[in-house]
Amino acid sequence: MGFTSELLKTVTFQGLSSTPARLIAAGASLVIWVLSVLLLVGLSFRFEAAGIADQIGLAAVSIILVHYSLSGRFLLADIAIWLALRTPVGVLYRNDRKILGRARRVILRLARQHSFASFLPYSNINPAVARADSFEVFKQQEAGTLQSWLDDTKNLNTAAHLVFQVALVEQALAAGDYPRPEF
Repeated sequence: MGFTSELLKTVTFQGLSSTPARLIAAGASLVIWVLSVLLLVGLSFRFEAAGIADQIGLAAVSIILVHYSLSGRFLLADIAIWLALRTPVGVLYRNDRKILGRARRVILRLARQHSFASFLPYSNINPAVARADSFEVFKQQEAGTLQSWLDDTKNLNTAAHLVFQVALVEQALAAGDYPRPEF
């Protein structure tokens, strides 16, 4: 099957953020949002003290309405999304989605080249190839629904585990540790 170390890194989701990293990023993002709110509240008090809060509010509402009229999108939602993607948790989220997307593409490429069920004889060497959830991968590939089935992260993990187990057998066969099973 030609499993490279790069393929193995991909199907083992190497680079995916850890739970502690996500918690730290969530905490840092929360601090950023709290500081942003405090800054906006402080600005509103200064505008009120200067007597220009009404004019700034009217200008802000006018800009929001013009933006919505021209684009059909709510400006404050666009700003919130833009800011959220730049917080630490947003950066981790984009990185994790990229890693999962790469693993999905690799698994689909392998599925186009091979029938995963054809590796079932490898279960004589590595019983993990024939785990119960591996048969769901076989079934989805046979039905032609593997691509949509992999949209769920849990299913992607199941398919990646199967590919990893097959790769372990391929490496053992290449090293000459076992005789090649009959297909």
